[in-house]
Amino acid sequence: MLLKEPINSILAEVASASPAPGGGSVSALAGANGAALISMVCRLTIGKKKYLAVSEEMEQILVKSEELR
Repeated sequence: MLLKEPINSILAEVASASPAPGGGSVSALAGANGAALISMVCRLTIGKKKYLAVSEEMEQILVKSEELR
């Protein structure tokens, strides 16, 4: 399973002549990274005075991004 492999091993496998892992696995990993970055931004935003007006929306986005991750 790719989730338990170090990133350098995954990259070596993707770059190899082997047909797997392929585009689907790489796309899924890229999507999970994107969702993780959204979660990070939400956590950095929630609770900050400057962003109180969007805190509730950020909390909803955080829940969804965690589901996607």
